[in-house]
Amino acid sequence: MTDLNQTIIKKAQGNLKLKPDEQRKYLETFAERVIASVALEEIGNPLLKAHFREILTRIQTQYQPIWLKISPQVDSSLQIFYMKIARDLGSDVTIVSSNCQHSPFGLIIHTDQPVVSENKDLFTQYPDLLQDKTPEKKTQKQSFWKKLFQ
Repeated sequence: MTDLNQTIIKKAQGNLKLKPDEQRKYLETFAERVIASVALEEIGNPLLKAHFREILTRIQTQYQPIWLKISPQVDSSLQIFYMKIARDLGSDVTIVSSNCQHSPFGLIIHTDQPVVSENKDLFTQYPDLLQDKTPEKKTQKQSFWKKLFQ
């Protein structure tokens, strides 16, 4: 029989976590369960906000169940925006604890089983929706000789 004091001390310290650094990085989930991620810098992207409902719907057709986890570093208005869309589509949403505030991700979409995906970035998974389609104007400098002889 184990000592009662040791049992109480173990219970007070909390449950053991597998890969705690990985869980802090991926907003309290494991890397192999992540379907898609969005970096903190890109969380306010207008293209992402415009197409997030469609993207989440596409992900729901491939995976069930899915969860959305939001970093505590994301602005509260953006947190509410993403929470509302996910709730409307029937997904569970969590704003994670402050233990994950050093994570590079602002948003994680994950499931409860391992996912085989090489690139987890949402912008590379859905380039048809999240790439700016306006052509860039490249101004080419004319050489001195072309200017002179025109």
